[in-house]
Amino acid sequence: MYDAIIAGAGIGGLYCAAKLAKYGKSVLLLEKTPHIGGTSHIFRRGEYYFPMGPLSFSSPEIVVELLSEIGIGEKIDFNRNHFQLITPFFDIVYSQSFGKLREDLKNFFAEERQGIDAFFEKLREIISAVDKIHQWHPDYSLGKKREKILKNFIPKCEKELEIINENLQIPAKEYLEKQVSSKILQNFLGSQTTYEPVMSLTLLAFMWDFTNGRGIWYPSCTIHGINQLIYDRILSNNGEVKLSHGVKEILIKDNRVIGVQTSKGETFESDWVISNADYQKTFLELVRPQNLPQKFYSAVKSYTMSGSELCVYLGVDPQKIDLSKMRAQHVFYRKEIKSSEKFDPEDFDNREIEICLWSDNAPDSAPPGRAVILLRVGFSYDHFSDWRTGEKRRKDGYRDYKKKIAEKLIHTVESLLPGLSNSVEKMEIATPLTYQDWGNRYRGSIAGWSWNIEEQSKIGRKLLIETPIDHLLMVGICSACELFLGGYPTSMYTGNLAADYILEKSG
Repeated sequence: MYDAIIAGAGIGGLYCAAKLAKYGKSVLLLEKTPHIGGTSHIFRRGEYYFPMGPLSFSSPEIVVELLSEIGIGEKIDFNRNHFQLITPFFDIVYSQSFGKLREDLKNFFAEERQGIDAFFEKLREIISAVDKIHQWHPDYSLGKKREKILKNFIPKCEKELEIINENLQIPAKEYLEKQVSSKILQNFLGSQTTYEPVMSLTLLAFMWDFTNGRGIWYPSCTIHGINQLIYDRILSNNGEVKLSHGVKEILIKDNRVIGVQTSKGETFESDWVISNADYQKTFLELVRPQNLPQKFYSAVKSYTMSGSELCVYLGVDPQKIDLSKMRAQHVFYRKEIKSSEKFDPEDFDNREIEICLWSDNAPDSAPPGRAVILLRVGFSYDHFSDWRTGEKRRKDGYRDYKKKIAEKLIHTVESLLPGLSNSVEKMEIATPLTYQDWGNRYRGSIAGWSWNIEEQSKIGRKLLIETPIDHLLMVGICSACELFLGGYPTSMYTGNLAADYILEKSG
């Protein structure tokens, strides 16, 4: 009998296990894959290694603070990453100070000066209101911490809360259409891309603050290195970890969790179960429907999570490529912007593509004189679903199809990076099916809940750590409906909240 069983060794599960173990709780961490970290991990192909998921993260000070709480004091340096958008209409590095960005945009869109100023003033107001939101806003806390925040809530916070809530109801698209006339500028300001805005003004302010205010950073010890530090703390405090032991079912009796059954047929009993699987996988696959309130089950089934992507990993000889147009580690490139009656997902000339020079962050990811480049583009799970015949099983022809569309993607990117095709020495391809079967993401979702304003309104709550099942908690990217600290730190933060909640309740 364990005090707590954690299903999934992503960053939320790892951190929760480490903190519980630090305070003497008997902990069992079960992970389906043979490695820790979930998609915050790497894989190797020959002399190259590639990242499975996040490339960098915001709020590094939160990560360092949380690591310190579980006794990790190693010095970690952070390298800021920058972001560039290249379209047929303008080319801009947008991860710069708001003042510089504002002036650069006025040079591209001189007739929109007034609207640009109005937008950045609105951003300034909201970003000021959400500053350190996890410390003072009751909806981002649990248990005694939440009670303390509510007790000490001050009038100043009420004003900030009013600004936040008001702008949560305002679609960024609707607001920008009133401020600027250029569709290109509306899309950029509302999404940092060439696509139409879908989020609220408050969530948009979070996104701009991550990119331009707090910054996006890469740790000197690597992201998977942070995971390893936490894993070592679990073991040093007598926590138990079983890799290649996936949870098949979360066991429930009389609306209270009693343990889990693994894919190997083992049953483990516990007082608490914490799921680091995504929300829909947890409640649509790991919990029997009859153990859930029907209204809750139907709601979870109807919620929309973030989409998936096609990712092409390339080990290259950089001497054969003209990289002169890349002025940042991350370039979002769209060769053409044209409307069409029927959307063609394989028309990469008319799609926005993320190009990441990964080896800038991780020089040892490639052998000397070589480099790693990642190409990523959003892709619907349904586009690939017919190829899947079972877990990690595909129809004949799948590998050839992946290679064909990867080559089409490379061909488009080569118009920006001449010589790319001939530089490739190693290639691997991930599709939404890869994220589903190797990343254990429901329908291949890569970034938690959708930030679409309509979908956000369905969820309502900020934190989804507590569930309708007694002593069953959620942690990780899907246990918060908005990534208010960025993806990786929000996942770690929810693991901390869940651990504190258990420690409070169990004494």
